[in-house]
Amino acid sequence: MKNEKKRRKIKRHNARKHTVKKQKVGALGEVLYNCPYLIAVVVTSLAVMVCSDKIGIRAIAKDAETIVRQTMGNSVSVDEIPIDVASEPVSENGNVLENTGENNLEEMENAGERKEENDDIEGEDELENDGDALESAENTEETVVGVTKYEIYEPQEIDSYYYSDAGKVALTTEYPYTKENDSYFNDAVFLGDSRTLGISDYAGLDEADFYCDSGMMLFKLLAPEGVTYQKTGNKEDLTQVLQQKQYGKVYIMLGMNELGYGNTEMYLEQYRKVVDQIREWQPDAIIYIMANLHVSRAKNNPETEFNNININDKNAASASLANGIDIFYLDANPLFTDEEGYLNADWTFDGVHLYAQHYDVWREFLLEHAVEPKE
Repeated sequence: MKNEKKRRKIKRHNARKHTVKKQKVGALGEVLYNCPYLIAVVVTSLAVMVCSDKIGIRAIAKDAETIVRQTMGNSVSVDEIPIDVASEPVSENGNVLENTGENNLEEMENAGERKEENDDIEGEDELENDGDALESAENTEETVVGVTKYEIYEPQEIDSYYYSDAGKVALTTEYPYTKENDSYFNDAVFLGDSRTLGISDYAGLDEADFYCDSGMMLFKLLAPEGVTYQKTGNKEDLTQVLQQKQYGKVYIMLGMNELGYGNTEMYLEQYRKVVDQIREWQPDAIIYIMANLHVSRAKNNPETEFNNININDKNAASASLANGIDIFYLDANPLFTDEEGYLNADWTFDGVHLYAQHYDVWREFLLEHAVEPKE
């Protein structure tokens, strides 16, 4: 009896549970059946959210991309932009602009015209530049600068107020000299002491002017007492002569009588003053600074100031004034000295001055070292 009641109770419970479930399913089915519009609205909304560029997921992504560009756009360099993007027109905000082709078409249509105009201008400029370069090159070729070199040796210790051992021998200024004839000296003037007087007497340069005296010095050359003009034998004030007559060449050889007068520094200072003053009066002349000849072994006296080391010291000082343009240093010593640098004893009658017949050698040396004055 009890078991029968229990089975009936379970059966009734399951029946009620099945009934409730059936009722719920039936209600949902009824709703879905009776409300198809609601289902369509839900499905459509989901589709719009996925696909729409304005309000959907894409819009959200696009807005996020815009924010990133605005935030980082100014910090991105052109080099960091991909090549395919950088090759397209880009606006200030970083967006790629549409290329209509109108600007490119206009450029293509005017390209030939612009190219021709540019070619004409560039051609004229190139011709002008080529002309300037050619003129500059010609001027460079015309302006040759000579170089005065020195032969270096181990100097001796000299205990003298008047000079020291320069440790070098000045050589003739290196320059493409021309070989001239006697007419080269038609507008030349020679200034000097007794050795210049020997050139005047024996070298046969009759057309040149010679202002020289035995015992002449740089310190007396431009003094009011004057210098003997060899064509007349009269004393002339060189400060007047050199301002009144223009020469093409000026030859200066002085220094033997300064060997025991002052020191080499004083000698160089005075020589520079004389050359500067002559240059002011003779602006177009070529100035030749002629080396003092050495003395013979017999005349060379290391115990006094009258020796070849002192002569070398003075010559090296005067050679420093040569600029290789309009002032040149000429050293004729190699023509007249022996292997030890002394004046050849067979060529001198007193160890200082040459025999008359040897001045022709000096004359040829001067003719072979000619520089044309500038026009």
